[in-house]
Amino acid sequence: MQSLQALPDTYTASRTNLHRLAVYVISPARRAHNPRAVALTPTPGGFGTAPYGPSGTVLRVEGANLVLERPDGDAVSAITSLNAAAAFAGIQADLTQEETSDVPPAGDPDATLVIDADATRRLGDWYALAYALLEELRASATAEDAPSAVRIWPEHFDAALELGPEGARGTYGASPGDRHHPAPYLYASAWSGSLDDPFFNAEWFAGAALPYADFAGVVDPLATGRAFFRTARDHIRRT
Repeated sequence: MQSLQALPDTYTASRTNLHRLAVYVISPARRAHNPRAVALTPTPGGFGTAPYGPSGTVLRVEGANLVLERPDGDAVSAITSLNAAAAFAGIQADLTQEETSDVPPAGDPDATLVIDADATRRLGDWYALAYALLEELRASATAEDAPSAVRIWPEHFDAALELGPEGARGTYGASPGDRHHPAPYLYASAWSGSLDDPFFNAEWFAGAALPYADFAGVVDPLATGRAFFRTARDHIRRT
C-alpha cells in the first residue's frame, strides 16, 4: 500500500458533508431494501454501500460524484444537495438520524454540499488502509475472541470491529476525524478494566489513538498501523 498523502485544506469541510451524505442518503438507499443493513464499505475513490436490492445495486461516492452501479450500466451525478442525491438514488433523504450519536446536522437539504474530489480520495485511502488493517486483525483472532465483522458505521463514520474474550474485549477502529479531532486517527478502546496505562493516551475518549500526523513520511503505513493495533491488543488484554 502506498504512503498516505497530506490532507488538503478542504478535508474537514468535505468530510463533514460526506458524512451527511452517508447518513441521510447513502445508507438509507441500502436500508430501504434491508432495514438492518446500515453499514457502508470502502469503494474505489471513496466509500459506498455493499450490493443491495434484487439487482445488486451499489451507491457510492467517487471524488465529487455519486455513482449508481446497476447491471444495466452505471449512472453518474455530480454531488449537489442531499435532496438531489436522494432523488438520484431513487429515495427521499432520511433526516430521522439527525442529532443521533456523532451525526452532523442535515441543514437545508436543498443547500449545496461543497465536496472536494481530492479530499474524498484521501478519505477513501484512509478507509482502504483501515480495512486492510482491521481485516488482518480479525483474521488473527481466535474463536474465543468472537470478532465482529469490519464495518463503516454511518452515524460515527468510522471503520471498526470488536474482538476479545470477556474481560479483555475491545473496539479497534479508524476514524476519518470528528468534532474533537479533525484529522483521521486509528483508535482502540477497552470495554472494561483500568485505563490508567499511559498507552491509552487519547484526550477526547477513553482509549488510545494514533493520529494521521504519525503516518507522515511513512513508507509502509500498513506496518505502522499494524504495530499500533498489536500493541493496543496487548494492552487491552492486560487491563
